[in-house]
Amino acid sequence: MLWPKLILAASLSGLNASDNAPTLAEAPSQPPVGRRVLIPTWELVVPVLSGSTPILEQNGPDSVVLMTEASESPRWLGTIRVVQLNAQSFASATQSYIDGYATSEKNKGHAFLVDSDRSIDGPLGIARAVWALSARPTSQLESLQDAMVGLIFVPFGEAACILGEFRVAAALGDAKQAECERLMLGCTGPTPESLAQERAQQLESGGRVLEAAQGKLAEFAHSPRWYRHLRRRDDGSRQDFGVTVTWATYGPPPSSLAAETKRLGLQVHKQTLTGLGTQDPYSVHFDGWVQDDMGFETFGLYCTKGESVWKSDGAASGLFERSSTNTEYILSASDLKTAAKRQRVFNGLPTATLPMSLRMLTGKLLVQANIRDEQIRWYAPILSSENVALSARRDQVETFKKGTRVTWTPRQGEPATVDEFDGNGVLQRRVFPDGSEMVLTDYGSLVQAWRVAGLPTELLQEGKSRYVKP
Repeated sequence: MLWPKLILAASLSGLNASDNAPTLAEAPSQPPVGRRVLIPTWELVVPVLSGSTPILEQNGPDSVVLMTEASESPRWLGTIRVVQLNAQSFASATQSYIDGYATSEKNKGHAFLVDSDRSIDGPLGIARAVWALSARPTSQLESLQDAMVGLIFVPFGEAACILGEFRVAAALGDAKQAECERLMLGCTGPTPESLAQERAQQLESGGRVLEAAQGKLAEFAHSPRWYRHLRRRDDGSRQDFGVTVTWATYGPPPSSLAAETKRLGLQVHKQTLTGLGTQDPYSVHFDGWVQDDMGFETFGLYCTKGESVWKSDGAASGLFERSSTNTEYILSASDLKTAAKRQRVFNGLPTATLPMSLRMLTGKLLVQANIRDEQIRWYAPILSSENVALSARRDQVETFKKGTRVTWTPRQGEPATVDEFDGNGVLQRRVFPDGSEMVLTDYGSLVQAWRVAGLPTELLQEGKSRYVKP
């Protein structure tokens, strides 16, 4: 089914409020525990109506849970989202929305006749449920041309509410309406205020981790580390399909920063080849330098899809500078085949800005700062020819065997990657969201594994001679 984009019919400001909605003495009983959907931006857990097909449509803070009856002729559908109150009271904001929704419907020639408007006592506060008869024609759902429209508002902290919009075939009667109300009262999650405070504390922790490493980047230098990329076959065996090699040296800045600083820093290199043995080989080469006090960073990122794995068809770069008065990060990315370019400048960044050069070395950062069994955040770039962003990465840190395991997401709501580090903070294994793995090995064992797998070992030899210095 094609889901329509359900857009807010009116802003939550500007119209008069009605504060005297009737109160229901008893709230509907809570629904039994069943399937649930998480709106990750708000960490809001939404129950799922029985017999439905739920979908999470993600678009930053505007994430919405869509659900409809699992049938060729659905008799109901609903959406749940979080809406900011924009400094209004709950009562006035909800009335503004209802009035705007009704006006929009009537301007389109659709009926909107309020049948009930009542308050409901729920776990998050006094909710408001409005049901109206609508004759809106619906091409995708012909069975809902004559239906009840439900607008259910649940308080969510001091500055937001959870909004449920439902369309229910009139023939389903009050029972389905009550079920929709129970669903809304069953939504659970931290308030936006407590969530913002928690995230601010986590960013402070990330900043302290980076501060602990200032002046100590010489300890991050290392000889080449080779990683096998593996994935599971249908029979459960593991298949080689790529390699990553990374190494780091401590020394002077690159020539591009010679006029800016004379301080020493960490030079980091990383080369990844994946998709080998398939029709879509992919190559990424990273070269970065970060100053010992993390006051400067510069990096370049070059990639190619298909063709020669050593030929670049896309590139990205970054220049980070922290002074006593300001912090600036200039990020750019380009598609060399289409000449499309993107660039963004970020100013006034917090201390918790993770250098790109240290993204494979976060285990060492955590060891130095003695971080165990807690959650931290830091800002980290996301770069592609389609997107240039500086998102808040979240790391869940926990003790694991004789080291540390970190489950991290590049930004809110995206699938997690899992890193496993030894007691010295050296990455031993990375599990990607698709289930493939990157496992630490040595060059000799890697060449032997590729021979067995029938992969082109000359690529390893070429890469070693081209990039890896003894």
